[in-house]
Amino acid sequence: MLPKKVHDRKTKLSFENTVISGPKAVGKTFLVFNFLENFNGKYKYVDFKDYREKNLDFDGYDLIIYDNFDFSAEIPPVTTFIISDKPLKIENFKQINLKALDFEEFFSFDNSQSITHSFDKFLKTGNFPRSLFLDDYFKEEYLKEQFELMPFNKEILKFYFAHIGEKFTLYQIYQILKKRIKISKDSFYKTTNELIEKKVIYEVNKFNSPKSPKKFYSYNFAFKNILTTRKNILLTFENIVFLELNEEEIYYKDTLSFYLPQKELGIMVMPFANEEVLEEKLKKVKDVKKIQVITISNEFEIKNKNFEVEVIPFWQWRFAE
Repeated sequence: MLPKKVHDRKTKLSFENTVISGPKAVGKTFLVFNFLENFNGKYKYVDFKDYREKNLDFDGYDLIIYDNFDFSAEIPPVTTFIISDKPLKIENFKQINLKALDFEEFFSFDNSQSITHSFDKFLKTGNFPRSLFLDDYFKEEYLKEQFELMPFNKEILKFYFAHIGEKFTLYQIYQILKKRIKISKDSFYKTTNELIEKKVIYEVNKFNSPKSPKKFYSYNFAFKNILTTRKNILLTFENIVFLELNEEEIYYKDTLSFYLPQKELGIMVMPFANEEVLEEKLKKVKDVKKIQVITISNEFEIKNKNFEVEVIPFWQWRFAE
């Protein structure tokens, strides 16, 4: 079943103290102002990156919105939404960590009538909400602008975004980067940890092998398009599938793109799967109850005596009930 064409996020706000965190451009402020469309009370918006003097008199207001909150002011004694690029643990506040659009949301925002055309746009444009409302020329410029606005070492950021899905140890990445830029080991590890904490990048460990090389994914797979001319549809597609999984415990194996141990589920990302190649790959897989083979458009049946195998196009897998 395809989603209805509504310009709305799956994540909903309610009238209660809430921290909305997430990386730049995922739609945190949009989510708040979407809530305000049906809010009948009186509210005040305060941006802590605005250098002008702030009026922090909250008398008579039902809702206060603190954007880019930095703890330089007291939390108001009324219902408050706090918007931040990083998770903030504040007593008696609900926590929402917002991601960029998943494909179902992207499709509901998009004007395309064709699911395949919408996916082509998703693959090229990425998953930022605002990108959908920009002319094609400005979409790439917008990505570049968002990259430049990120408060991190750009060479470190560029490496992770340009090498999504590839396998590296942190030491290997550090050795590569120190040949390009002057950087200390402590600085590199600190930046990497901050990128992971703020969910700008994600690391995926090999199952039962934490010292093995890791895979890294970006919160917006389209950054790769503006940072390198090296095209790899498999790794970009793998990044897309990873973001859609929305699971707490995800690993990879030599034989599987992703492994979800709690479900005993293996995921193979194969954009253009064919039966012959898949059958050879399946011979090497062990210790799963089911394998989902996610393709861009291919769909066929394949039998295996050891576990269930489902070959399914991405959009169908994503919209399956």
